[in-house]
Amino acid sequence: MAVPLMASTLAGTLAIVLAAGQSSRTGARHKLLAPDASGCPMLVRTLRNTVRCAAEHVLVLLPPNRPELAALPQTLPEYGTRLSAQRVADAPMGLSASLHAGVRAAQVARAKSLLVCLGDMPLVPTHLLNALLYEQHTTQAPVVAAQRHNRPGNPVVWSSTQFTALLDVTGDQGGRALLRALGPAVRLLPAPAELLEDFDTPDRLEQFARMQPSPC
Repeated sequence: MAVPLMASTLAGTLAIVLAAGQSSRTGARHKLLAPDASGCPMLVRTLRNTVRCAAEHVLVLLPPNRPELAALPQTLPEYGTRLSAQRVADAPMGLSASLHAGVRAAQVARAKSLLVCLGDMPLVPTHLLNALLYEQHTTQAPVVAAQRHNRPGNPVVWSSTQFTALLDVTGDQGGRALLRALGPAVRLLPAPAELLEDFDTPDRLEQFARMQPSPC
């Protein structure tokens, strides 16, 4: 399905960007603060792509004790209108804590669907996010995910019918087990593998530092 880069906003949709992890694999150097060749921090790159998608609102979930990371969303002109931030007090408990915060925000907003993005995937383009959102909106599938190595991967759009199950996820994991349980009910959208790369090791950060996308 062809979806334009600048699509109309889909009512009842929320996008979250998970950015509350401890970045333990990159040591003292927090991956989301790492700049590309233009000087743009990774999290800003991810947020720029996400805030331009068709989701009605974007919420970035942040750790409780990294003020330098929390300052980044405020540099975007959409902050306070289409973009907001929330610190996750229990983020050290693992990925599920951030996922739960996002799902609860979606429930409060009475969202019909929730787009889950990862902060360390800065190359995911807006048009792919839109394609996922529109596929779920059109088909009302319980889940629509980007296809990576013939399996569902991030980003993922969850129907509100799955919110309760997502709140049952515990520990340092997201919705992978739920995706497996849903099996063929998960709709997959093929995407170039290079767009779905995450940057979460020192070597990968070095690669990101050499990339020259458009300036922030």
